[in-house]
Amino acid sequence: MARLYRHKVHGWQIHYWIHFGDGTRKRKFRYYRNKLEAQRYLSDIEALEYRTLHRTASREDVLYWLNLGLISQDEADRIIGASAVVPNLGELASEWLEKSQLECRPKTHKMNVYRIGHLLRFFGTDTPVTKIDLEWIEQYRKSRLQDVSPATVNKEMIKLAQLLDLAVKRRAIPTNPAREIPRLRDERERKPRALTSEEIQKLLDVARQEDRLLGGLAYEIFLTYLYTGMRRTELLYLEWEDIDFDRRQIRIQAKWEKGGFVTKTGKARVVGLARPLAEILSQLPRKGRYVFGGQRPLVDPRSVTRAFKILARRAGLPETVTLHSLRHTYITHLMEKGVNPRRVQELAGHKTFRTTWRYAHVLPRDRVEEDLLDFGLSRSLVGEKSDTQKVG
Repeated sequence: MARLYRHKVHGWQIHYWIHFGDGTRKRKFRYYRNKLEAQRYLSDIEALEYRTLHRTASREDVLYWLNLGLISQDEADRIIGASAVVPNLGELASEWLEKSQLECRPKTHKMNVYRIGHLLRFFGTDTPVTKIDLEWIEQYRKSRLQDVSPATVNKEMIKLAQLLDLAVKRRAIPTNPAREIPRLRDERERKPRALTSEEIQKLLDVARQEDRLLGGLAYEIFLTYLYTGMRRTELLYLEWEDIDFDRRQIRIQAKWEKGGFVTKTGKARVVGLARPLAEILSQLPRKGRYVFGGQRPLVDPRSVTRAFKILARRAGLPETVTLHSLRHTYITHLMEKGVNPRRVQELAGHKTFRTTWRYAHVLPRDRVEEDLLDFGLSRSLVGEKSDTQKVG
């Protein structure tokens, strides 16, 4: 940081650093006859130090500093060379998407490409990252809110922040403006939609009578959804060797060697096997590796969604009920029965507890938790204390 000192011989002195793109820096000194003159140059020197450190200096800046005598021609050439490597948004997007393709599930990567595409169309692929500021980001949000929900805009802001994090890491910008933008509030109802007992019965009755959809296994598939809370692809890739009928457990593997499936969180988990479900699954013929299929899964995941829509319509269920509502129903019922929310997080395979806590509104409220406290005090001791107080 530039500093102003009183010098014994030369009046007043400012010493500062010039930073170059190769990571090196050079210490410089400037002398002035009086303090007032030195203070006039101090702000320019501080700007020089800051912009060379973060590689945000323009050619105009360098020419200005050169004319003031703050840098030499050789130093100016080195600074301009460093400034020329300031990345544009398209370069950062390409780098980030390459990493996304290697580390993310195909479906997640496809969504990343889609969201970043919106960012590039608005800001431009050739735009230097130094040009993206809070005002421009706010314009993007207002523009997108005309077409999509606040939740979608928030997700796109996360992607922009991740792109600009790369720029900060490269020291192309000092701070990430996207990290300073507050999240938009979504006023829509966010509580998960769970099925009632009556709706569950209607759905299963219709599924039991269906012998064409999902290879005649619609009833078994949707019953497994309700009793395990699995995600769609997790259920279709369920193998017979993952079901332990003796211990009444189902192991949901993190990934499969064939098929390329990976769980959403990338972690394996174990859920219980309820007796009604165990009886149904034990009666299914074993035609191969997969429970719902043979040597490969029965159907494409999207076929399960289409089948559910057909059956839900026949059962007269509201349009707000979706296939994922079965998973919501599983989690909601566990919470209603008083299962520890942390345990529910494990069973549901939620990566963060925040997701599980969305179901907190269904926790039992008909008891006083403090009544469960027991410090080993017998009623007789409490009674003796009361009697003693009365005698006194």
